[in-house]
Amino acid sequence: MNKISLLDTIPVHAPHVWTEKADDGCLVLVYERFPKAWLAKLFARWYSPQIHVPLESFGTEVWQLIDGKRTTEEVIHEVAMQHPDEEHFPQRLAMYISKLHQDGFILLQKA
Repeated sequence: MNKISLLDTIPVHAPHVWTEKADDGCLVLVYERFPKAWLAKLFARWYSPQIHVPLESFGTEVWQLIDGKRTTEEVIHEVAMQHPDEEHFPQRLAMYISKLHQDGFILLQKA
């Protein structure tokens, strides 16, 4: 089994996730709550059909740089360059991108 470094992957938005813009200019990730239409109808009375996950400003910057062409390392570098005074920022961004992947918001492809 070959291990691939997170930095050498290309993040891609998951196809089931779309974005909306919040009033503050940040993005909100949106996806369907129920995978099957009949479940949505069954639970429509109690649950909204979509789940909304608001991103803060850093998350919005990261999301907008994920274009299926840049590597994770390039995304981290570009965001970190905009915030040179943030302590341990590249490591925090790497963890953030890893969490986006774990939660199914992005896919990671081999570079």
